[in-house]
Amino acid sequence: MRFLLFDRVLDVVPGKRIHGVKTVTLTEPYLDGHFPKAPLVPGPLLVEAMIQLLAWTAITKHDFKLSCVLSVLEDVEVPPQLRPGHRLDLHGQLMGTNKKGSVGRAWAEIEGEEVARVGRVIYGHVPHPDPDVLRERFRYYGGPA
Repeated sequence: MRFLLFDRVLDVVPGKRIHGVKTVTLTEPYLDGHFPKAPLVPGPLLVEAMIQLLAWTAITKHDFKLSCVLSVLEDVEVPPQLRPGHRLDLHGQLMGTNKKGSVGRAWAEIEGEEVARVGRVIYGHVPHPDPDVLRERFRYYGGPA
């Protein structure tokens, strides 16, 4: 099973920044049986959503010819009690990228207030065998490829 943990890309400047959204609903598969009387969004899944989105900034910069592999996360903060029913605005910013890897940061906001962050993300890059597949997937997510 594959999890795409953001809903849509709203804006991207390849190699620089990205903005997407995630609306957390009670129908999320990862909430099944997770505190059924008062479900909470698991912090690691919020982090995963932010770093999934940020990776597309590097992928688009390198013309969809590579995929990102997570290497390091630093300075991570997540809310202790994020409940379903919120729209999260996810943001990512690359601080540097080359063919071998990328460094960036990501954060999540609810109504303009930062609620989570990853202060530093380091990705390794691996060649992707079919850039057109990645390009089409990005279009599906709402990105202008």
